[in-house]
Amino acid sequence: MNSSTNPSKLFRPLLVAGIIILAFGITCIWIGANLDLREESAGFTIIGWRFLISGLVSIIFAYVAKYFEFISSYTRYMLKQIKYWRNPKENRFNDWYKP
Repeated sequence: MNSSTNPSKLFRPLLVAGIIILAFGITCIWIGANLDLREESAGFTIIGWRFLISGLVSIIFAYVAKYFEFISSYTRYMLKQIKYWRNPKENRFNDWYKP
């Protein structure tokens, strides 16, 4: 695995960035709730919600980067468990080559 895509190297920066963005979003929502001017408070609230959502997405990306190998192997295992049935009335030997 390349050193730039090492999960431990991607986890911390994404997590810290997500926490900082989340804190900034909460601060913007709080400022928007405490402002007396209606137009400015609505703008701060909208910006705060956007930062809040993007912070959560960054934290989710951090955990996906950390546990990517587990998630991909579990997904492959679950996909192998699903059986793709063709026509149930059809014989399973119908597509075999008949010499």
